[in-house]
Amino acid sequence: MDGTEREMIIRMQQGEDEAFSWLFRKYQSRVLRMAYLISGNYADSEDIVQETFVKCYTYRRHLREPERFEPWLYQIMTRTAWRMVKKGRREQPAEEIREEEPLRTDAPLEAVIYSEERTALWEAVQSLELRQRTAVVLYYYNQMSTREIAKAMGCLEGTVKSRLHTARKNLKQKLDAWEKEALYEKRTV
Repeated sequence: MDGTEREMIIRMQQGEDEAFSWLFRKYQSRVLRMAYLISGNYADSEDIVQETFVKCYTYRRHLREPERFEPWLYQIMTRTAWRMVKKGRREQPAEEIREEEPLRTDAPLEAVIYSEERTALWEAVQSLELRQRTAVVLYYYNQMSTREIAKAMGCLEGTVKSRLHTARKNLKQKLDAWEKEALYEKRTV
């Protein structure tokens, strides 16, 4: 954390709207993407972001150490996302939020295969149990340590490791099944 961010967090804690806006702009897109990866729904993820930042501002004085702002914010987002997902899902096309990295190739077949693989991975992650999916998102997308994830998820570090292990096993099974299905379809064509 640089000095500017630390200063903005302290100013936000003191109730300064400009500092809060600065922090919102800095973290909004990351929180939105994480919320979407957890909820699987764009409309819900927007609501999660809004509620997360409202809670962030409302409870700003509860943050004791400015250096802990980011994990604290993710903890708020995680719990808000879990509550919203449990409340109910709305259907939304996944293409609206998933950022597709353009494949740098002139071969159309490679582009199609790359797109199919990304879709299979997306579907496999979305099929995980909510807490496994959250651990995967925080660990792989946000590159948080298992200790930081434990704090964000309100559990023990061993629990996070267990959830990641189980999630990896489940993802492997789902992706292996997808690969077998894709090979079968190639042979029958």
